[in-house]
Amino acid sequence: MFALTSAIVLALASKALADPAPLTPPTTNVGADCVISWTPDATGEWTETNIQLMTGDNWNMVHITTVATVDTTSAAATSYTWTCPDVSPNAPIYFYQFSHAAKPTDLVWTTRFTIAAADGSTEPAPNQTQPDGTNVPWGIGQLADPSEAKPAPAYITGQSSSGATTASVSGSASASVSSPRSSAAASTAGSSSRIATSAAAATGAQKSATASSSSASATASANGSGRVSAKSVAYAVGAVAAAGVLALA
Repeated sequence: MFALTSAIVLALASKALADPAPLTPPTTNVGADCVISWTPDATGEWTETNIQLMTGDNWNMVHITTVATVDTTSAAATSYTWTCPDVSPNAPIYFYQFSHAAKPTDLVWTTRFTIAAADGSTEPAPNQTQPDGTNVPWGIGQLADPSEAKPAPAYITGQSSSGATTASVSGSASASVSSPRSSAAASTAGSSSRIATSAAAATGAQKSATASSSSASATASANGSGRVSAKSVAYAVGAVAAAGVLALA
């Protein structure tokens, strides 16, 4: 049984490491170039990757606008630049969500970052702790002009839109294999991506995975200011599965 579980863990880790890994954007002023970067997908599946600007807490992610559709499988093009929109508030409560239509629940995120005002001024996140008490700042932002928002991809479900409807709510250039849940969100917002149901659970499981696999830990360590991505979740699931088998043994 342990051998079988080990095989499952390795399979999950292999799949997780293949998806694109978004990098957390630096603080950027409204009207300046917002650069979105990532390490490329190795599966060849993410040829039409939709990138959304998001906000909200760990369990309720809110769509603000769709930024672009890009190919994240190419090693020759690993960034996309767009103009940072005018938002409110200018706080560290924004993040990007990557998805693709072939597997709607296969989601990855950057960690939270700040879109500063045109003069560079910022303000603290409105909330300093998550709904479960986790010490991770968050808030709900929106475009200064909500009419400029581009809708979320049709296949995305379970997430509200900022400004358009009642918001139910949904930083560092290092590989953000954590979703906005570790620092601003840690629930993979899709059925299969939501294997970890709390930041604490995902983090604890990920630590177990780290103890059993140093190489996996180096790639999937949670960023204190971001979310637990599909990659981190895969390690978490593997660690939980292995722990369960060892307990039964």
